[in-house]
Amino acid sequence: MKTASLSLRMRLLLAIVLVQTVMLALLIVNGISIMDEKLAERTNLYLREQKQLLNAALAAPLAGRDYATAQGVLERVRRDNGIAYLVLFDADGRVVAASGWEREEPLPPAAEALRLDDANDGKRFDTEIDIESGGQRYGKLRFGLSTVFMQTANAELIRENLAIGGVALVLSIVLMIGLSYWLTRSLTQLTHASAQLAAGELNVRLPVEGGDEVGRLTHAFNTMAAALQQRLRALAESEAKFSAIADYSYDCELWINPEAKMIWINPRVLDMFGYTPEECLATENFPAPFVSEADSARTVRQVRRALRGNSGQDYEFRARRKDGSEFWAAADWRPIYDTRGGYLGIRISIRDITQRKRAEQQLEATVAELRDAQAVQQEYLARAQEERARLSALLAAMDIGILFVSTGNKVVYANPAFTRIWMIPPGVRPIDKDPQEVLAASTCALARPEEQSRHILRLADPGEIFGVFEIQMADGRVITQQGYTVEDVSGRPVGHLWLFEDVTLERQTAAQLIYLAERDALTGLYNRHRFSEELSRMSADAERNGSRMALFFFDLDDFKYINDTFGHRAGDAMLIRLAGEVGGQVRRNEIFARLGGDEFAILVPDVSDEMLRVLAERITRSIALVRFQFEGQSLRLTSSLGIAVFPDHADNAEDLVSRADTAMYQAKEAGKNAWRIYRSDLDTSQQMVSRLSWNDRILHAFENDLFDLQFQGIYSATDRTLSHFEVLVRMRDKDDPRSFVMPGQFIPQAEKSGKIVDLDRWVLREAIKMLSEVKSIPALAVNVSARSFGEPTLPRYIAEQLRHYDVLPRRLQVELTETSAVSDLHDAQRFIEALRQTGCGVALDDFGTGFSSFAYLKYLQADSVKIDGLFIRNLPNDYDNQLFVKAIVSVARGLHKTTIAECVEDAETLEMLKEFGVDGVQGYFFEKPSIDHPLLATTTRVRANLKFRAT
Repeated sequence: MKTASLSLRMRLLLAIVLVQTVMLALLIVNGISIMDEKLAERTNLYLREQKQLLNAALAAPLAGRDYATAQGVLERVRRDNGIAYLVLFDADGRVVAASGWEREEPLPPAAEALRLDDANDGKRFDTEIDIESGGQRYGKLRFGLSTVFMQTANAELIRENLAIGGVALVLSIVLMIGLSYWLTRSLTQLTHASAQLAAGELNVRLPVEGGDEVGRLTHAFNTMAAALQQRLRALAESEAKFSAIADYSYDCELWINPEAKMIWINPRVLDMFGYTPEECLATENFPAPFVSEADSARTVRQVRRALRGNSGQDYEFRARRKDGSEFWAAADWRPIYDTRGGYLGIRISIRDITQRKRAEQQLEATVAELRDAQAVQQEYLARAQEERARLSALLAAMDIGILFVSTGNKVVYANPAFTRIWMIPPGVRPIDKDPQEVLAASTCALARPEEQSRHILRLADPGEIFGVFEIQMADGRVITQQGYTVEDVSGRPVGHLWLFEDVTLERQTAAQLIYLAERDALTGLYNRHRFSEELSRMSADAERNGSRMALFFFDLDDFKYINDTFGHRAGDAMLIRLAGEVGGQVRRNEIFARLGGDEFAILVPDVSDEMLRVLAERITRSIALVRFQFEGQSLRLTSSLGIAVFPDHADNAEDLVSRADTAMYQAKEAGKNAWRIYRSDLDTSQQMVSRLSWNDRILHAFENDLFDLQFQGIYSATDRTLSHFEVLVRMRDKDDPRSFVMPGQFIPQAEKSGKIVDLDRWVLREAIKMLSEVKSIPALAVNVSARSFGEPTLPRYIAEQLRHYDVLPRRLQVELTETSAVSDLHDAQRFIEALRQTGCGVALDDFGTGFSSFAYLKYLQADSVKIDGLFIRNLPNDYDNQLFVKAIVSVARGLHKTTIAECVEDAETLEMLKEFGVDGVQGYFFEKPSIDHPLLATTTRVRANLKFRAT
């Protein structure tokens, strides 16, 4: 059949059929090609996923060389994923695991990507991957993927496409035949209308002609056009609303599909990250590349978890802008579903929280500071509470009464000493009461209430300074009051503080100390210190008034033999008795003093020659008439008295004393029991020559090493073990070096001449040298005279000698006699304090010989007290001495001082001393002083000479 003879409808039908056939053929061919490519692409995607999974599964075992685990992984992967074989190599290329392939058999070459037309043998695709983690390569994996399923799928697709194409072609021919008859009429009309609609003319409509298919088609076309117009309008409105919301949001909004690919992002990303939406859409794995390296891995894991359909919020991470700067961001996400519930991915909102993080960091820092401040505050509070407790305990333990009164004149605090001093009854509580009301409850009365009451608790007037006010109580007590205004840190007054102290004992002690400072401890007469002051005063008065004053100077004849025969106790009793007798002969304006030993002096102002004779006769006669009874014997003493007159015999105090002393020896030359006025023509008497001779003998002993040291042990009273030695100095006779001159002869002369200072230093140096040479001996005690401890350089001299000979200070003990210490209490205190700072021990020797031993004992910081021998001799038979020794031990123990008893001569005395609690003992019962004590016989000089000499 010729084409020209066919009708238009038929030609159209044939043309349509031919075109459709060609198009179907091309469609089938193109579909097969596209399916091949998609299949290859999906397979390659599958390969990439498998490679990532294999790398993740094998990296850890391979890094840890856990090849058994790696082998298990290969087996499971090959079994479950259609893989033909897997071979695992370590970093050195050694096969460490294999599945589906013999390890010795060579492997085929690996390909980069899969192509269906060049699969190995048409059944397998060979490839390899590197196994690495954190940038570290641990080995590689070779495996082959079976391609049989791909060929099968390809053939099946070809068959299906051919079948579909054939059916479609047949159906098209049938439909075209049927439709060609009535479609051609409206074809042009529909074509034009469709073109207009496609061009955007949404208002185009076709008239409906009839109710046939063409009419319905035309009606459907009109309906479609109307619906399309409505939906496009609604879509435009929706897009406008969405853009208004998304584009102007404060947050960066993005949409990630289930394949982890971002498909939309709003313009806010430019402000936040510095990238345009187009740059972000072109970036893979957004926002991971824009996250700080420190948070990148964590953020990627979080996005993966979110893609599983989970919601989340407030995920914080550090992001990086395009300019390289970092900022803190927070992300919220939730899954997106279509209207049919299909999962479309997740919507993520990212917001900049840098300011909030800074605020949080500042808040954390502030909180940390507050916590630190709170801790410090708690610590300070605890310390304050501790300090308050200690302060309260201290105030409660103080003997000073403390009363704190507020500005409202109410008692805020009163310590126990306040209520005790003012004798406030226990039932009266001072707190919150008027202070005058509190004092009104006191059970003690004022000695002078009219005069003193107005001064008690009186506040100072403006500009007036509080002073110390003494309150005399009716019971004899003396209370001092002192007030202070208490101010806060700003200087605002917050109250008043009143201090009350019972100074009765201090006043009594001060009076006693003043008495002791100018009184002789034994007789109660003025001592040498007060005598010197009065001598200077009276001589100055006499010179100023043009009058005469006399100095009477006397001692007791042969008094030394009384001490040697009957003991010091008898001698002291005689001195006390004579002081009383002679004191009765002295007028009130005359000064009677004991200068030391048995030497006395009297200062007489406005004197005449007749008065001199009368007074001298009275004194010598009163002494001669005194009778003493000792051990059944009646004794009498006489005196030798010398008189020097100012300004007849001397024009200064020093020469006056010398002239009176010379006159006394002139009286002794006259036969003793006499008195003499100084005569210059007799100034070269034998006695003066004798005194000068003593000075020469002492100097000769220094120059010729005639001084020796003897030692007497001091023992523990409880177990009789040796505690330490007392060092005693002896002087050898220059005419007979085998005999010794006793200390009672040369020591007083050395004190008068001043040589005692040199002698004390010699003894100290030799004792320290002894301690240095014999390390094993115990400590040594050295007696120092009053003249020496009056020397301010002596403590430094002792310290220098200890350092020079490398001797521990505690091995040296210095002894001071009680009478010498009391005669100059200030120098004694200074000397003792200097010795204690050096580290030496200090002992108070001959304790108990003074009248007021206990009164000043607490003011002399000695370590031990040596009880005078006059209390120890005949102790078992003398009840008075027993009481006195007990009292000394009790007082010394209360003052934390040890006691040592001298002159222990029998076992009965030792046992009694032990019973009394005496710590140490010394005396002939143990040993006599000697230079050859067994413990000291280790030095060369002792063994050779049995004595110590200066070098």
